[in-house]
Amino acid sequence: MGVLDNVKDKASAAIETSKLNTKISSEQIEISAVMKQIGEFCYKKYTETGKADEGIAGFCKTIDGHNAAIAEAKAEIERINAKIAAASAPAPAAAAATGTVCTVCGKQNLPNAKFCIECGGKTAAPAPAPAAAAGGTVCTVCGKQNLPNAKFCTECGGKTGVAPAAPAAASGAVCTACGKINPPGTKFCTECGGKTGVAPASAAAAAGPVCPGCGAPVAPGVKFCTGCGAKVS
Repeated sequence: MGVLDNVKDKASAAIETSKLNTKISSEQIEISAVMKQIGEFCYKKYTETGKADEGIAGFCKTIDGHNAAIAEAKAEIERINAKIAAASAPAPAAAAATGTVCTVCGKQNLPNAKFCIECGGKTAAPAPAPAAAAGGTVCTVCGKQNLPNAKFCTECGGKTGVAPAAPAAASGAVCTACGKINPPGTKFCTECGGKTGVAPASAAAAAGPVCPGCGAPVAPGVKFCTGCGAKVS
């Protein structure tokens, strides 16, 4: 019995026709998929052997041309992306000669930085380094000039740059332990804490403050010992 025998009216005919058209489209899709598989199979053989039937060789070469165009487009995309990335990358900041210096660790920071990027300590503008006079030492952190051969700054406790020691003055106090020449009137050596060969100039000098770390006498107003760097209370 044919399809038309079961059609009762135009509506039924339209429904059946739509179903048949859907079936036809589905079968055509399946055919296209198989044709694609056939083409891929033939092209694979062509790429492996370099040979193909005369009718197929032309199609394979056309595909080669499309693949070459795709590869060129991908390479251009990579060049564009690399150019954009290079343009977007932040330029490295050059260290300014006038950058601030950390008062805790001595690290050089960017200009106007209030806190150190290394340890979080407060920063200060670097003071111009004065020339060391008569063998005096200069603090590498705050620039303060200290006594000759002092290892630590009396102002901030930072390390000092040792300059050549000045010749001993006739009235200088010489340490009996290490031989260091100390300022006149010094009772104990500022380097090792040993006794010096010259008595204190006055009773007031003998009764001056001493370092809680090494016991060496320190000058009034000094914040850190020049011999061991300990804080003077």
